[in-house]
Amino acid sequence: MHDQTRAISTFVYSGGIESLHLGVKTFSSLALLLFSLVTPGRSSVENHASIRAIAPPRTPTVTPLMVASWYGGKFQGRLTANGEHFDKRKLTAANKTLPLGTVVRLTVPGTGRSVVVRINDRGPWLKGRDFDVSEAAATALGIHENGIAALQATVLSKGNGL
Repeated sequence: MHDQTRAISTFVYSGGIESLHLGVKTFSSLALLLFSLVTPGRSSVENHASIRAIAPPRTPTVTPLMVASWYGGKFQGRLTANGEHFDKRKLTAANKTLPLGTVVRLTVPGTGRSVVVRINDRGPWLKGRDFDVSEAAATALGIHENGIAALQATVLSKGNGL
């Protein structure tokens, strides 16, 4: 048995793996070492590419509860911040900080109802609110009657707008 293999197997069998907290570089080095033991004859570049190919995708960004209200009616047809005409029947939303074009899943924690919206406008301009959703999104979320709700926002993809 190689000295490297013996050292790793001794470490794993000694129970050290449960309390191991590795940084990314340390983990990558350890993974390359283990992978090179399993696949002898391959270069470290080939091993590194194989490890990167099986790495899990990044998880979406989930925020703490945020306050959302809805807008429609008098804004129908007006230009939004990204230059398109507002349509209360589309699943869109306004936010002050997320880049335009960002896709967000909004979920009502109490009911589990959720909707995926695209940020196409800036706002809301009332203090204490984080999102203004279109009337269609408010209806899908079940917040149309109340007009306001605490939601969890999950960023699914970042837009490239301002």
